[in-house]
Amino acid sequence: MACSVLALAHLTLLRLEGSGSFSFFCTVFFAVVFGYNFVKYFGLAKFHYRSLTTKLKEIQTLSILCLIGFIFYFLMINNALKLSLLVLGIVTFFYGMPLKCISSKSLRRITGLKIYIIAFVWAVTTSFLPQLESGLELTDINYIWILERFIFILVLMLPFEIRDMYFDDLKLSTIPQRIGLYNTKTLGYFGVFLLFVFISQNTNTVAFISSVMTLLFMLLFLTKSRPDRSVYFTAFWVESLPIIWWIMWLVLDKLKESCTF
Repeated sequence: MACSVLALAHLTLLRLEGSGSFSFFCTVFFAVVFGYNFVKYFGLAKFHYRSLTTKLKEIQTLSILCLIGFIFYFLMINNALKLSLLVLGIVTFFYGMPLKCISSKSLRRITGLKIYIIAFVWAVTTSFLPQLESGLELTDINYIWILERFIFILVLMLPFEIRDMYFDDLKLSTIPQRIGLYNTKTLGYFGVFLLFVFISQNTNTVAFISSVMTLLFMLLFLTKSRPDRSVYFTAFWVESLPIIWWIMWLVLDKLKESCTF
């Protein structure tokens, strides 16, 4: 997951013809790994270290190392990025922990909210933060790109939602649980159409071609999605789509240098 997030973040920087600092990428990487482990395993581990299994102890150790790495590189990035990451950190914390002052449920457990929280965090991390990293002021941020990335993540998550539609708690009211498999895929196809409308405005040849190829892969993955699919279909193929997109962009960019499209 962390590699996919970095790939999407770098794609945003490539659109801005920037590269991004090593500190920025390290901060995002460590934040994603720590945040994911916190949300997924904190409820299991808590602070009962002695009773943890070997695997959970290893995950807890990795999380602590990532937290240290995050703090180290966090101090090196600009203030706008620091503030934005702190806001994302608060959202991530309450995504995994109950809002006791408001509700006994975490954001994750609130009916129908899960997928939109994840898409929001990913969109901000991979589109808004890279624009701040490139030196843009808030008034110069391209918020359409953030919306585009939000839709991309929503559609990308639908195969995961479909895979888990019979296993997720019914109280979560995921999209497939609410509207069914056929309508979920139809919604995904509409999302891909919207994404194509966005990228059709792109005058960068490399960006356009790599994005279209990515959308074709997305359509394929969405069409092939079903509840009995192997976990590797989503955990490997679907989740690696941002990396595939990133690789295609870099390859096409290299080809562009040696020939004319």
